[in-house]
Amino acid sequence: MFSIIKLSSADLGGSEVRRNFVTDPFAEGSNYVESYDRTTLWYDAFWRAGRVYLVCPKLFNLLPLIRRACIKLDGCVTPISKLRQYRRYDTIEVCSVSQPREISVEGEGFEVGSAVSDEQTHLFKGLNAHTTLTLNNDIRWIRDFGSYMVKAQGLEAMLLFDNGSTNHCLEEVGTALMTTGLKRVVLVSAPFKYGLRTQQNSNRAKFLQTAMLNLARLRFFASARAVINADIDELIWSRGANVFDLTRQSYLGFSIFSGEWRFPGSQQTRNRSHSAHDHKSKETEICPCKYCIVPQGRLKHLSWDVHRLSGLPFKNMLKNSNIGFYHCHNTSTQWKGSPTRRGVPEGVRNWCDGKLEFDSATRAVLDVGLPEAFDREVGVGCEDAILPRRVAGSEN
Repeated sequence: MFSIIKLSSADLGGSEVRRNFVTDPFAEGSNYVESYDRTTLWYDAFWRAGRVYLVCPKLFNLLPLIRRACIKLDGCVTPISKLRQYRRYDTIEVCSVSQPREISVEGEGFEVGSAVSDEQTHLFKGLNAHTTLTLNNDIRWIRDFGSYMVKAQGLEAMLLFDNGSTNHCLEEVGTALMTTGLKRVVLVSAPFKYGLRTQQNSNRAKFLQTAMLNLARLRFFASARAVINADIDELIWSRGANVFDLTRQSYLGFSIFSGEWRFPGSQQTRNRSHSAHDHKSKETEICPCKYCIVPQGRLKHLSWDVHRLSGLPFKNMLKNSNIGFYHCHNTSTQWKGSPTRRGVPEGVRNWCDGKLEFDSATRAVLDVGLPEAFDREVGVGCEDAILPRRVAGSEN
């Protein structure tokens, strides 16, 4: 069964109040300005265990306005009980013994409100779960990722945040994923501005992905058996047990691991399916880390970020060499807008101009997780994939 959820958000677009830019918009340019979220006050409002949570983009100059504002739950004035500040998002907590129907905030120059949603931790209770943010990814890629993770890693549930896809509807995605053997699929509509890196290579303006990870942590995953954070083009491998079991067995209830780029062979440069990515290059860099975590484990109070847990030191010392992932170069629309070369070595113009070699270990992993002959020859060829100049650390 799959579910489609719409978030209870609030937007300042009807007022003149706006979130300040992280950096000078004139220096950054029009793409930065258009991608920057100045008006979303909160992405979602939900009630859980005696509190209403507001998950917000980073508040910056809006924070003092919120502190002085009048907050009401079902018309009753209620003070803020806790405000937590993180690098790319903030949360506001308001105490309420029972679940209210709505929340409103009236401040200097603005008045907004939304419904208060249910917490839905029961949907993922005891399940091995995955979450990511997606936009216009081919449904076949999403399906193949789910199928691979079910067969190769024991995945049982997926929580997908959709960033406003126009190539398909969420019902189509849900229907495709329910053919993979998953027990639970939840699709969340999240059509907010994603943000871009600044010219100084800062990701401070990219609020959405980190906020959605922590919305997942707080509203959906508190009772999940274990949760993995990985993109649709990242296929997890492991030795000895699946990634969820290895994480459950770890002292911290946490596994962090790095990835390697994989490419199609020279005869399949137009193929964008995961199953074609069985070649590697010795010249490519290691991919930034991803992780799996037990939400009730020893690190349950830490905030989730894309490649790490906020506030957790010694990340490199905690890497688990028995887990990793293959980052499939062609299985992407590059929708995040990053000026990334996606694993292409320095001095190589196109990925297929470099020296690639067949990797039998990767082929064996793909054959376990993707034994079927899925759709072939999907997408553009190497001749269409002229890549921009590399910007260090531009992945997320």
